[in-house]
Amino acid sequence: MTLTMLVAAAVAAYALGYSLLCFISPFGPCRRCDGTGNHISWWDKHRARTAPAAKPKRRIRKPCRRCKGTGARLRIGRRIHNHARRLHADGTR
Repeated sequence: MTLTMLVAAAVAAYALGYSLLCFISPFGPCRRCDGTGNHISWWDKHRARTAPAAKPKRRIRKPCRRCKGTGARLRIGRRIHNHARRLHADGTR
């Protein structure tokens, strides 16, 4: 087996695994709020990392804007799938 075939097989296996993950679990945790749904300011996160002995303030001011407070986001692969399905449906009408 040549190196290019090995790389192609690895890429195909990764793509198949990711598409299966997007099919089974289309939502992943929000990166901005770490899946909590609550916005924590960057200063509070910084204080929690630099001074672990200090009790971090957990003042929740508002829900996360990126996920609208749900704590979940639609995976990129699922967005691509939804777009392709919508494009196909619009083109065959």
